[in-house]
Amino acid sequence: MNTYDVIVLGGGAAGLMCASEAATRGRKVLVLEQSKKPAPKILVSGGGRCNFTNIYAKPSNYISSNPAFVHNALSLFKPKNFIALVKERRIAYHEKKDGQLFCDTSAKEIIELLVDKTEASGAKLLLNQKIEKVIHAEGLFTVQVGGENYIAPHLVVATGGLSWPQLGASDLGLKLAEQFELKIITPAPALAGLNFPPREQERFKDLAGIHLRVGVSCGDWKMEEDIMITHTGLSGPVILNASLVWEPGREIVINWVPENTVEQTFEQLRRDKAAGGRGKFRIWFSEKIPKRLAERIAWNAEARGPWAELSDERLLALAKDIHAYRFVPKDTFGYRMAEVMKGGVDTREFSDKTMECKKVPGLFFIGEVLDVTGQLGGFNFQWAWASGWVSGQAI
Repeated sequence: MNTYDVIVLGGGAAGLMCASEAATRGRKVLVLEQSKKPAPKILVSGGGRCNFTNIYAKPSNYISSNPAFVHNALSLFKPKNFIALVKERRIAYHEKKDGQLFCDTSAKEIIELLVDKTEASGAKLLLNQKIEKVIHAEGLFTVQVGGENYIAPHLVVATGGLSWPQLGASDLGLKLAEQFELKIITPAPALAGLNFPPREQERFKDLAGIHLRVGVSCGDWKMEEDIMITHTGLSGPVILNASLVWEPGREIVINWVPENTVEQTFEQLRRDKAAGGRGKFRIWFSEKIPKRLAERIAWNAEARGPWAELSDERLLALAKDIHAYRFVPKDTFGYRMAEVMKGGVDTREFSDKTMECKKVPGLFFIGEVLDVTGQLGGFNFQWAWASGWVSGQAI
């Protein structure tokens, strides 16, 4: 009774997609989920409304040490394919911005869609299952759970990453990768805020809650989007996306008024000074960004007092702080505040066409546990659907 064609470890987005597709194709499938309820991360995603895909999802929206790996899965299961499932279920949804699709009411509708699809296909879903051990011998995988042994020739690891530990995230997938001697790209929190070092903590104190659209760069990476100042650092979409490429010791550069350059602003400051420094720039600057932030940036750059009395050196320092404010974050907000994990099991260990491990036949890894991480905005769910669908079709 405990013998199956496929055992899926993880009843989240990728695992349920894989299970339903494999079972629809006639496979006997068992899904083992450690939580008391399926897909706990879906429930809290998108503020409880689940940003379930992005209609513009493409390979360039993902980071990986092996970028080409995502092409096949994303081309085979596209956003329109999941949208069709949502429409078939008559789930009301809307586009928030930039192709981001959200449920109108609750993320529960996406979970119910996946669970019903999985069970209707004939797959069996068991909850509150703590995996104790996985044994591989003679082409079969034996999963030990609470005194039971479940056996199958195919094992799918869809255990997710280390983000959201308060929802039960675990390192099971990474441990299994180590057990099967698969290479791991060092994991780190991603789509997370960045903490201020001591100097910036002091400079930006009392400004928590201020948000505006800015330009942010980190090395060759750059983006314009909203930023938010918090009590301990910076957050908002542009910073969450910056965390995908940021590593300890790297510098973040902020352009508080991205429509201008350092050179343009410096010349405007000098013209104001030549005209007697009547404060026209102060007015312009305060109109561009929140006044409290504008005053703090000017104060930090020591641009204090009448413009006419400020040296060109001070004016240039102010222009640089406006358009190229540089600092090295202390660290990220950590896994508790991270939407996803970046890094993970090296995709070079797997076939991009099937998600099957090259050196362990019958072993599949899908979803967040792999070294594939999408930008903010529904891209990570699209990877879960696509990698789950591809593996379900291949088994």
